Amino acid sequence: MKNKVSIAQRQIGPGEPVFLVAETGTTCNGDLDTALRMVDAAKTAGMDAIKFMIIDPDYFMSDKSVTYEYDTASGHQKENMYEMFKALKFSPEAWQRIRQHCQDQEIIFYATIDYLPGVELGKSLDLAAYKLSSWDAANFPLARRMAQTGKPIQVDLGPTYITDIEKLLNVIHQENNDQVILVHCSHAKNNDGINIRSVPYLQDVFQVPVGYSADSREFVTDVAAVALGAHLIEKRLTLDHNGPGHHDNKALEPDELTDYVKMIRETEAALGDYALTPSDEDLRQKELYFVSIAADADIPAGTTITEDMVACKRPGNGIQPEFLPLILGRQAKRDIACNTLLSWDDV
Repeated sequence: MKNKVSIAQRQIGPGEPVFLVAETGTTCNGDLDTALRMVDAAKTAGMDAIKFMIIDPDYFMSDKSVTYEYDTASGHQKENMYEMFKALKFSPEAWQRIRQHCQDQEIIFYATIDYLPGVELGKSLDLAAYKLSSWDAANFPLARRMAQTGKPIQVDLGPTYITDIEKLLNVIHQENNDQVILVHCSHAKNNDGINIRSVPYLQDVFQVPVGYSADSREFVTDVAAVALGAHLIEKRLTLDHNGPGHHDNKALEPDELTDYVKMIRETEAALGDYALTPSDEDLRQKELYFVSIAADADIPAGTTITEDMVACKRPGNGIQPEFLPLILGRQAKRDIACNTLLSWDDV
């Protein structure tokens, strides 16, 4: 597998800017106008890509009576899962509208796909990449079909173990596809169960780009993931986090997403290099606030300099204190006034 992957014209991996993805698969709520407005919001916020979900529960649900419970801003909700997913489905014509709008806005467009025929729809839309959801990590036929497109595959990991990932990567590699991004996405209820250290661990084990997908509106884990080297960050977008959808209350509104992008980019910039490199401002202040060897009394010319005649005082652009033993015992070549920084020409 490659340690760098290209989605459209964007390189993802070590040494590259973090790839920021607006997740809108459920929060567009199956409404075309909402989806188009989300494209605008993601572009305005500065996201690199927007990811939707090509879904059809007729293909992946055998029991259509299952109910699903979730929280919204207005309280706890319960509904039929099949009907909920069915409401998120777009027609091929609507997908063409969304694709064209992404092209017009010059933002990368790709999608999660949950069923085999959906991959063919994805091919007709010329998706820049495919996402395999956490719940399809063992769906080898679907992973194989995605791999056969030759496009990059984002793999959400959720409840998987290392052996599960290894098996999945072997399936993808057998189709001569070596473009995989692993994404750590925990559904833990508290931060102490999210385990962001999985990000560098996965990088070390598999030597592929690794990202993080947050399950909440919080920023702490996202910043931690960037600090630990995440190459991709996925964040949910909604037009209204008080909306009725089952992920609206976990998503950022457009203005919040703009602030979020700024925060991630500032975090990224603050990381710098794997080295100790003082900034230009540190070096400027060093000259002001470091100390140099200075006269602590008036020293007449010809005087042998002793320790009680000198002290270490600001600023720091004179002889450094480490050279004090070379000054002591020498004679002053001229009169040196108290508080004057010594120079090598003075002794």
